[in-house]
Amino acid sequence: MNAGCDRQQGMARELAQGYAALRADDVAGAHARFTALRVTSPDDPDVLHALACAALAAGRADHAIAFAGRALRVAPHGPFHEVLARALLVQGHADAARAAIRLACLRQPDDASLHLARAEIMEAAGAVAEAAQAFGQAVRLSGMNAGHARVLHARFLWRRGRRVAAIAQMRHVVAHMPHDASIIHELVEMLLAQDDRKGAEAVLRAGLAHDPADARALSVLGTLLFARGQMQAAADMLARAVAQAPDAESCNNLGLARMALGDMAGADAALRQAMRSAPDDARIALNHATGLFEGGAVIKACARYEAILARSPAPDDETRARARFNLGVGLLARGQMARGWALWESRLAFLPPHAAIARLPQWRGQALPLGRRLLVHMGQGLGDCVHFLRYVRPAARRVPIVLQVPAAMGRLAATLDDGGGYAIEIITHDGYEDPDIVAQCDLFSLPHLLHMHGVPAFAPYLGETSWRRHMRREGPLRVGLCHEGNAAYRFDARRSASVADIAPLGQVEGVEFISMRPRGADTRVVPFVRHELPPGADLLDTARLVTTLDLVISVDTLAAHLAGAMGCPVWLLSRFGGDWRWSAAFDAPHAGAMPIAGADGPPCHAPASQWYPTLRQFRQERPMPPARAWGQVVGRLCAALRAGQATGRA
Repeated sequence: MNAGCDRQQGMARELAQGYAALRADDVAGAHARFTALRVTSPDDPDVLHALACAALAAGRADHAIAFAGRALRVAPHGPFHEVLARALLVQGHADAARAAIRLACLRQPDDASLHLARAEIMEAAGAVAEAAQAFGQAVRLSGMNAGHARVLHARFLWRRGRRVAAIAQMRHVVAHMPHDASIIHELVEMLLAQDDRKGAEAVLRAGLAHDPADARALSVLGTLLFARGQMQAAADMLARAVAQAPDAESCNNLGLARMALGDMAGADAALRQAMRSAPDDARIALNHATGLFEGGAVIKACARYEAILARSPAPDDETRARARFNLGVGLLARGQMARGWALWESRLAFLPPHAAIARLPQWRGQALPLGRRLLVHMGQGLGDCVHFLRYVRPAARRVPIVLQVPAAMGRLAATLDDGGGYAIEIITHDGYEDPDIVAQCDLFSLPHLLHMHGVPAFAPYLGETSWRRHMRREGPLRVGLCHEGNAAYRFDARRSASVADIAPLGQVEGVEFISMRPRGADTRVVPFVRHELPPGADLLDTARLVTTLDLVISVDTLAAHLAGAMGCPVWLLSRFGGDWRWSAAFDAPHAGAMPIAGADGPPCHAPASQWYPTLRQFRQERPMPPARAWGQVVGRLCAALRAGQATGRA
């Protein structure tokens, strides 16, 4: 009796080890163990069942059917119908598979795992309603241990398009299994697929409360904060992720966050670490090259862009398009406008397409049939739009134009005359179905399409009246001030100046500062700045304000472009490694130094711009953290203003 018991125990151990090998994907090892058992026990139903499982895992469903069938002949009531059903399904016998798994569940109605198998087989066989019923039954039977069944049910609901129900099921699991990181991350992926970033962030933060060292949660949360524009919080979170697991993606995102914050050395270090982890990832190499450009190393950045484009195999289409675009920006910054404009067109490959593209062909610069018109649309920031509106008049010398602009720009754009060419109609709505409109192009494509490879000769082109130098009058100098841009811009932390940065301007006597933004639009209130624009003011209202000013002081944003386009003097606070159009390649030669408007006096030693002859740049001289970057620049501004006051300027 003891010998028989020992033999049974030995067989049980071998079966257990064989099944463990199957779970570890060691199909050959499992098959060897089960085959050895069959030598001594050729008709043992448990051994035959094990061989059926191994055969199915090895892709031999026909053998699995044979072994499972023989096991059932030996033990008709044994638990062998599941593997038989799975093998029958693989062989294409869906009806037989459904019958087999139903029989298994009838014989073991309280076995939750069998109902999960029934659900899987029924879904695969196309019996979706019965699959849903089986999942529900498995969840009920599992009781307090229903986590696994609920996860499988949630995945089923997700596959069937019932995403809200799937997320609710996963939330139930996470609530009862808050320490299971894999389930948390699966729920986060579902929420992000539904674009519920707020919900995903809440789940991640709750998970981190249980496991603060979850590198994946730290990385995803950091990425979400980056997308929200919370750069410092993103950098802190991503740094924690990298400290736990320095994978390429976390290092890459940390580099981007540090770059946005102006920590160029930290960005370079993180991106180099990412490139060491993933040397073949052209996307990371592209980000590193962008860091070089933003740090002022334009020539080196261009060389990196060229190297990315020369890679074999070639990068994916989007990365290649972005590299071409970035190279175009770099070449523009160096004054190489012909090739720069051509490569800049690559932006159309990755930016969201304008709705008109689906209906109208791309304009290539050709003349249009009599009575037909060109739709010119725009999709970037308002400051960029103001800058490029100068190209509409040359285009109107070739074809009649319908210019589509945002509502805030509608009245201002109406002040743009045709320059002696065809008519320019301004619209702020979708007008693509007008039969007279037969082609379309992006506003920012005009210099390329018009082959304008130099800076056009300047004349004020916006506003009801151009800015005019005022006669001396009583009262303080009226200076428009814009110290911050759109916070959604990735590099706004480097572009915008804080209230503390510009506080010294308030100590300059004889100057009255007026905000260039409508009342209530400033996110950081400056105590010495007065608001004259009412809430809801549009750009024409702003242009009218400009005509009352002696000078505009602005960071690189809409206010600088608008004042420059009107011929108003502008002092631009220009960040180091900033926008391509403010590079030294576009400094106006022999422009001399421009005094403050309205009187003679010591000159303001700042380079003029070819884009706007009345614009002078006060540049940051070297890369510095944003907290210290504007000190010298604002000091020079104050000195220039005081110099003007000392000589009796208006």
